[in-house]
Amino acid sequence: MRIIPKILIGICPALFALSACSSSGTTTAADSDRPTVVVTYSVLGSIVEQLVGDAATVTTLIPDGQDPHEFEPSAKDIESLNNASIVVSNGLDFEEGLEETLENAKTAGVSVFMAGDHVTVRELSDEDNHADEATTDTTVLKEEEHDHEASDPHLWLSPAAMLEMLPELSKAVGAAIGADLSAQLETLVAELTALDSEIQEIIGGIKCELVSGHDEMGYFADRYGCEVIGAIIPSFSTTSEASAGELADLKAEVELHDVKAVFTGLGTSPDVAEQLATELGVKAVTLSTHFLDGAETYREFMLRMVNQIAEALG
Repeated sequence: MRIIPKILIGICPALFALSACSSSGTTTAADSDRPTVVVTYSVLGSIVEQLVGDAATVTTLIPDGQDPHEFEPSAKDIESLNNASIVVSNGLDFEEGLEETLENAKTAGVSVFMAGDHVTVRELSDEDNHADEATTDTTVLKEEEHDHEASDPHLWLSPAAMLEMLPELSKAVGAAIGADLSAQLETLVAELTALDSEIQEIIGGIKCELVSGHDEMGYFADRYGCEVIGAIIPSFSTTSEASAGELADLKAEVELHDVKAVFTGLGTSPDVAEQLATELGVKAVTLSTHFLDGAETYREFMLRMVNQIAEALG
């Protein structure tokens, strides 16, 4: 966060009577003339920021570090959504507390882009055994309809999924803000393509068997040849809970596969993760998978997570 010296805070009203002071959380007069893009969470927001550049003001709705699965909008948040030129969200039941608000905004005429509508979505059948769900055999195209299935919303954990979405995102945002984003799109595509190759190289050198906090690593595993052994919370949402029987089953799977680490993070009890790791004699590693946590860009966010995984499993 940029800190403004007290002397500047004091003279700001006098010097800039006709425009707002520029600081984190405020808006300058120049910014107020720009169209506004509201993005639901920070990781997706970082990609949108790179895409739009100076063509629009990008606002992230869910505070960085707050669980997107559990976020509930305030009256101010709802106003921001309703006044946006376009809203960019994940969809796929990810922003569970925002679903009604987003639908109301769409009904009121606000353009809402849902990333999950423009990627190949992992869908898992309720009838499948959870230990087998995280394989590439369960990956299906988004256009197909399936009964009794849940869609995996954690698409941002694969740069390939982001690359799949980017052309339509560029079209939708460009049309909403009245800007040609083709140059930024080309740059971002090149960056994410290089990132994808870099991750392939890092992960390719390890035996990648993953135990996560909740069922969040499927897109990553599918893309980079990892195997998801299980999750402490066997659900796509952190609002679910694991039973004693499910934790016992997970422990048995971890022992069977001789997994080296348990990865945990937002929405998972640290005590449960630490206890499981201690009982198994493995490391408990906290990953930031749902928010930037200080990362300046999507690339930095992904490489930090990938290097943590590689170090723990290497």
